[in-house]
Amino acid sequence: MRMLDDESTCGTELACIKPEAGKVKKLTLRMSSAHAAALPSRARAADVSQGRYVCTLMDGMPAPPRAADHSASVAALRASTDMVAAMSVDLNAFLRLLRLGPNNQLENYRAGLMSLADDMRAHLATASTLIAVLAPSRAKR
Repeated sequence: MRMLDDESTCGTELACIKPEAGKVKKLTLRMSSAHAAALPSRARAADVSQGRYVCTLMDGMPAPPRAADHSASVAALRASTDMVAAMSVDLNAFLRLLRLGPNNQLENYRAGLMSLADDMRAHLATASTLIAVLAPSRAKR
């Protein structure tokens, strides 16, 4: 398969297409009625524009259709991230209280709680990036 070959197959124009960022051309395609009818539904199922779908076909890696529960998964991830964010706020407030007064019993927990707060912030950063990636790539009409 051409996709799995190393860079030595990129010697020809057809092997490696490297799109220029921001440069888009309008193109008219002639195809059978069946293909023309299937293009919009397949592009919609993959949640990409028709032009992007054709580009993925040319690249040899057709865009896969979105999972049926994709929206529900994104909503669940968003809800989970909101809950972690709320817990992070509460945890940081508690850590601020720990700094106000010296209490030897609470000092034992400070390092563990600070580590937990750092882990929560890292999770929120990762989850927010994932939510952005999973968001629909096409504008709703």
